[in-house]
Amino acid sequence: MSKSMDAQFLDAFQSAFREGDEKTADKREEAENVRRVEEVFRIIARQDFDALGAILADDVTLEIIGSSDIPMAGMTRGRQMVIEAVRNNFAQLDEQRPEIHSVVAQGNTVVVIGRDQGLFLPTGRRYDLHCMYQYTFENNKVISIRELFDTAAMRRATQPEND
Repeated sequence: MSKSMDAQFLDAFQSAFREGDEKTADKREEAENVRRVEEVFRIIARQDFDALGAILADDVTLEIIGSSDIPMAGMTRGRQMVIEAVRNNFAQLDEQRPEIHSVVAQGNTVVVIGRDQGLFLPTGRRYDLHCMYQYTFENNKVISIRELFDTAAMRRATQPEND
């Protein structure tokens, strides 16, 4: 993520959570889970991937839904494996400009809907896609992360140009 966009993106979590819901002050569990998701994104923005360990459950799963020809797609299980997958995935991206469109929280689940633009380093191609992240918590730890994104847009960025 570019440094100038990090603060704007990260500061949008709380306002996106409160938008359109007059009762967010009564949703303590949800507010705490939104804060935890915000912390995940702050850790990623700092590129302090080892710090993810304190937030992730031992048996956490990361599922990035997409076709097998997209390098980041797939299922990863276990704290250390998820940390390494996140580290490797973000090492392939540069000039990220994420936007939050909305944050929805209910019980132990937080969903972040947004858009991300940037550069896929292995091909040098730009991407612009809409995405959704679903975080599920158990005992105050992230137990599951599921990501959905515009696979056609990511495929264009990750596949070499045809000669």
